[in-house]
Amino acid sequence: MPGRKELIEALEKVRGSSVLAYATGDRENQAIQIGDDVLPPIAQHLGAIGKVTKLDLLMYSRGGNTLTGFALANALREFAEKVSVLIPFRAHSCATLIALSADTITAGPFAQLSPIDPSITTPHNPTIQEGGETKFIPVSVEDVANFLALVRNEVGLKDEEHLASALAHLCGRVSPLALGSVYRAREQIGMLATKLLAMHIKGDDERIARIVRVLTRELLSHDYYIGRREARSFGLAVEDATTEEADLMWKLYEDVAQELKLSEPWNWETEAQGTQPRKSVQGVLQSRDLKHVFSTTYQIKRVAVTPGGGGGGKKQDTLQITPIDQGWKKV
Repeated sequence: MPGRKELIEALEKVRGSSVLAYATGDRENQAIQIGDDVLPPIAQHLGAIGKVTKLDLLMYSRGGNTLTGFALANALREFAEKVSVLIPFRAHSCATLIALSADTITAGPFAQLSPIDPSITTPHNPTIQEGGETKFIPVSVEDVANFLALVRNEVGLKDEEHLASALAHLCGRVSPLALGSVYRAREQIGMLATKLLAMHIKGDDERIARIVRVLTRELLSHDYYIGRREARSFGLAVEDATTEEADLMWKLYEDVAQELKLSEPWNWETEAQGTQPRKSVQGVLQSRDLKHVFSTTYQIKRVAVTPGGGGGGKKQDTLQITPIDQGWKKV
């Protein structure tokens, strides 16, 4: 199979565009998400590509920070008259949000979009103890909204006294400050999606509102996957990739997936063998003449510890995992 550079050049030739490929890996135990740290490398790629008539962003991602996605989508518009997002496989959550900004979404037969309702994690969220560590439980925007809908529509509590009691019960489990963050996030994601759609949908506020409503409220589960035909049915500008486009897009995905080892779970016990640091490549950003990867290098040691930290008891082997280098780097 041709190398990635050759695949990008072939896709550019077929589409008459400049292509930027961006993937955040979802490898088990090594998944990353779209985050602010990718913006400087993307600026380097867009600067190298320069101002063009047509720019294609090929994406694979399970999601990430919505404000980063909004910033990325706006940056693409600064460098191209027409922007398209190419989706060979998964473009979920924040990646779907980015796709809303595109004049066209070119989707292969296995393409997946998803709802864009976020989950919120703040210091006010509920907590859980896991392995001796306190972790915050994300609060889903739709879970809160659907709890209140359940109380009204299914249980049938409609008078103010019963609704107030249900709300008090919810506030007893989830901090009111966390609930306020949930409401703000829901309003914000609707605003961001509306602004991105308005970049290319002119004079059709009803169509924009329908798309935003479906993606933020009507699909009920953040894990719902939207194929290209369904995406068209509620108004998204989705076009089927040609056979040649789909073939090149899928080959690019497979090549990236191989580098990120998406089908091979990261096993800490296996990686702990030997004394050398272990490196995991978790993200790729590549255009014709430039490539960045996101990676983490770990120092992994097997150490003996006493349970509970006391002086008694039999010592147990455990892994001491220390990240010693992490981030996007030009390669």
